[in-house]
Amino acid sequence: MARKVGDRNRDFERKRELILDVLQVRLLREDAARITMNEMAIAADVSLSTLRHHFGSRSDVVAAVLERLGRRGAPYIASAAALPEGDVESSLTWLLTSILRGLQFGLADVVGMGLTLGLRDPTVGPAFLENVLEPLLQSVEARLAHHVRSGELAEVDLRLAALVLVSPLLLATLHQRGLCGDKVRPLALDTVVGAQVRHFLRGYRA
Repeated sequence: MARKVGDRNRDFERKRELILDVLQVRLLREDAARITMNEMAIAADVSLSTLRHHFGSRSDVVAAVLERLGRRGAPYIASAAALPEGDVESSLTWLLTSILRGLQFGLADVVGMGLTLGLRDPTVGPAFLENVLEPLLQSVEARLAHHVRSGELAEVDLRLAALVLVSPLLLATLHQRGLCGDKVRPLALDTVVGAQVRHFLRGYRA
């Protein structure tokens, strides 16, 4: 007797998730930019036709991995938008410290993958923005909006302010971890947090 459509769909999704389990790890390696569709299939222990059947193109595979990473990281990113305790300085220090810890424990690798594979790719680029970078920035915007409403920060363009606050930390982490800056010109990343909060408040405090 033929299997029901629902059973076939569940099998398809189960197989897809098993493939993503492997490829998520593989795409976070340093040589991800050079990996071919055939190498992905070998890593996942499936045929090239099976990989294309479940995902489509190489870019579609990467986009699926980013969507999955974004879904799993959503609860952590959302914490940035939670109602802050304490004054604006302690709130932003906590925020940047939390983002730094996330970067040090895997987020930097995801950002590196998104930038490496997403630049000028009309599938991967938007997937990285929609699932990783924009959720992070929008959570930061939500926290900043609270401090604007409380009168601690001036009325500002929240999107630009979030970029101003977070970008130096992202760049410093990629400099040290992704580009081997720890060997070329070491930087204590913890010091970036305090310095950035002070500089940000100098320009944006009400």
